[in-house]
Amino acid sequence: MNLREGSARVVKLPDSQMSKAALLFTAALPLTLVAAVAVFARTWQLSQNDFGRQYYAAGVRSMLGSWHNFLFNSFDPAGFVSIDKPPVAIWLQAASAKLFGFSALSILLAQVMAGLAAVLIIYVLVRKYWGGTAGTTAALSLALSPINVAVDRSNNTESCLILALLAGVWLGMRAAETGRLTTFCAAMAAIGVGFNVKMGTALVLAPVLALTFSLARPGAPITWHVQRQAIAGIVLVAVSLSWAIFFDLTPAQNRPYAGSTKHNSMLELALVHNGAARFVAMSAPAANPAISSPAASGETAPATTAVRQPVMTDDSPTGPLRLFRPRAAAQFAWLLPLALAGLVLAWSDACGPGAPVSRRIGAGVWTGWLVMYWIVLSFAGGLIHTYYVAVLGPPLAVFSGIAVAGLWSRWKAGKPGRTYLPLIIVATAAWQIYLCMAQSETVGSDWLSLTWLTSIGIAAIGAAVLYAWPQQGGRLARLFAVASIGALLAAPILTTASVVLRRPNIAAPVANMTALLTPSDTERVVLRTSRLEAARQKLTSYLVAHREAAKFLVAVPNANVAAPLIIQTGLPVMAIGGYLGDDPILTPSDVERLASDRQLRFVMLGGFTLAPAKQAAALDPIARWVRANGRPVDPKLWRLSASAGAPYRINLGNEWVEVPPPELFDLWDNASRDLPGEAARQQLR
Repeated sequence: MNLREGSARVVKLPDSQMSKAALLFTAALPLTLVAAVAVFARTWQLSQNDFGRQYYAAGVRSMLGSWHNFLFNSFDPAGFVSIDKPPVAIWLQAASAKLFGFSALSILLAQVMAGLAAVLIIYVLVRKYWGGTAGTTAALSLALSPINVAVDRSNNTESCLILALLAGVWLGMRAAETGRLTTFCAAMAAIGVGFNVKMGTALVLAPVLALTFSLARPGAPITWHVQRQAIAGIVLVAVSLSWAIFFDLTPAQNRPYAGSTKHNSMLELALVHNGAARFVAMSAPAANPAISSPAASGETAPATTAVRQPVMTDDSPTGPLRLFRPRAAAQFAWLLPLALAGLVLAWSDACGPGAPVSRRIGAGVWTGWLVMYWIVLSFAGGLIHTYYVAVLGPPLAVFSGIAVAGLWSRWKAGKPGRTYLPLIIVATAAWQIYLCMAQSETVGSDWLSLTWLTSIGIAAIGAAVLYAWPQQGGRLARLFAVASIGALLAAPILTTASVVLRRPNIAAPVANMTALLTPSDTERVVLRTSRLEAARQKLTSYLVAHREAAKFLVAVPNANVAAPLIIQTGLPVMAIGGYLGDDPILTPSDVERLASDRQLRFVMLGGFTLAPAKQAAALDPIARWVRANGRPVDPKLWRLSASAGAPYRINLGNEWVEVPPPELFDLWDNASRDLPGEAARQQLR
């Protein structure tokens, strides 16, 4: 008997373990599939994006050279000027490059990992408050959000910013639930870290978390609220400004110049260039950055160039309708009606009888995130790039997940909630028709038109079936619901595919499904890149061979010309005017001193620039001194083309503007200019 009972126990134990394993597998399968989708969208053909924005990639290479450059966020190996952003996102890229070796993929990997972490956090947070279906759908929505995929495949700082904001939200919700001061301070510290990713952009979320924390304890004494808000506020300010104050308190001669400032101050950068200039139109928008700056290699664009390129900045009229326009909405808001329904359902569930306080907290935080950033991006009149809307991806994904779960449960419950699901499906389908029709290239007999029209038709048919379904549930009804919601994902998937299968504007990525209609230009890009690399190799070979004991390989007008040279050689290249070429870093006497001290021999003038008028005004005194005191270097020695006078054209929006072609000048004395390296050194002695 004992043996038989023992045998029974031996048989049942594996069955129990198998049952638990099956349950765990079933629970983990949705998240695993979503994670696989997110990984695929962010890594497939990632190498086509090369180094992304070369400005940041050059900074990463410079930081790998010394802790001084790393600490001060230096753009160049000599620590001449800093990057015009705080350091945290670039630090992560540098850490990845240090771990895996400096390469394009190691730099982009940091953003890929941040994007994947964001998808996981969304799943965890939504699942905790609204269940597994809502969590899975929310995570899938963010995983497929076109602009979020685009920025996660670039080396811009948005991915790191969103991750910091999500960390703040996670901690902020927990602080509101528990009332713990330490958790509240940790949430504000996370926002402070976000400030050190993209400065004032992160602070938009701070009032939302602070208000949520206080509203969660309405019965607490006013002194309780004031004390905690004050302490958390001090933590926010301390963490936010810690690096900027450290930078500014360091003597100017011991650190780089603060890039994109007029008074060499990191606090000025936060308040002006990355502050007021983003909200108030202080100057004309910057131009489109080229995929790879031809001026850095001495190449010029043909005078007959007439190719239209994506506009880098969003110059659409400010106002409440700005983000509803197709140009912006097609980046992040394909499921907008569904998300708005989720917002309503979130508050309906949170305020219902017996609803846990945690749901009200969650609804408040996500609503605050959506509303605050929607207002800021709608009314900001300064320099706004279209990809900034990526920050709206998380709250819209959350509300889309809540909507799918909530609408399905109400449909199963019967009238009156039975009509909500079909109605929202139809509304979302109509919204997607508006977004697709606004892109005239998607209307026609091509496969793209057929695909999105078919998806709209499937969604509409599914909605009609669900509306007329005679019973509350059933597997077949679930199948129609899944088909309808899945069909609504077709348009965002096509838009996302445009930045995966086609190389976007890598400096300012924008998703556009019509790019799928054009043949892949990989071969053309490869040929152009090969020519640029050959031209740059000839330039750098000449500079290295004749640099001798100079500290700098060459001085160029701006960081966009310097960046590819730094990436290629790892040697100090001076960006005389910083990022745009208009920073007042040097005077003609400074250049004269550098030349006489044998720290600087070669200066390049002209070529690629994002701000022709600004750069010309700022650097004109230096350019006149260089022309008067330096000798032009024969173009045959450093260019693929012997001609030095071909016009150089850049794209400002969709207007081609002619700028002076690149010219190379030698500032050292005539006696040693044309001698081989060793002979020149002997004569200088």
